[in-house]
Amino acid sequence: MNTKLISGTALVLASMLAACQTGADGAPLGFCRPRAAEALTGMDRLTDQKAMQKTGARVVRQIAPGQGVTLDYRRERVTIETDPATGKIVRAACG
Repeated sequence: MNTKLISGTALVLASMLAACQTGADGAPLGFCRPRAAEALTGMDRLTDQKAMQKTGARVVRQIAPGQGVTLDYRRERVTIETDPATGKIVRAACG
């Protein structure tokens, strides 16, 4: 009985610690890293998959300049504004 209790407690603690892991820049895993998002500015348009790899975001929102968007802030999302004429990223930010 004690073995099951100890094993169960260890499992719960391990999962709690895993949820606290952070990336190289201190941002929690799965959340967009602001500096990484800003670094996309000037690059050629990226696929959603590449944008997620570079920023740590789980959600990508690709928009054109002046396009209306919701104002809700989501830590796991990166918003990338790309000039349709040049294909260059003109702004990228978390949220």
